[in-house]
Amino acid sequence: MTLVSVIIFVFLLSLLATYPQAMAQNGSPNRDINAVLAAHDKELLAIPDVVGVHVGSIGNERRLCLKVMLARANPESERKIPPMIEGYRGVTEVTGEIQARGRSGPGQKR
Repeated sequence: MTLVSVIIFVFLLSLLATYPQAMAQNGSPNRDINAVLAAHDKELLAIPDVVGVHVGSIGNERRLCLKVMLARANPESERKIPPMIEGYRGVTEVTGEIQARGRSGPGQKR
């Protein structure tokens, strides 16, 4: 074998060794979920009937997900919400309209 053949062989072998690891990372998150939320909240809030987005958990394992709150069940809006966002599941929940409450403090009534 020539030196070039050995180098090519080692290169190909290293690619094969890292391929399964690269495939596993495609389905798993690479960033903290709070960073993912901050990067995508505005685009999710622009979808009709979306009234909020927050970090939540699902399943018995309490896996982290991005929960997208909807004012009402709307199949068209639900189709626009990606099922996976940077490796985290996107989960919808119908919460109804969200209304801000006034601040309460000394001398103020709610």
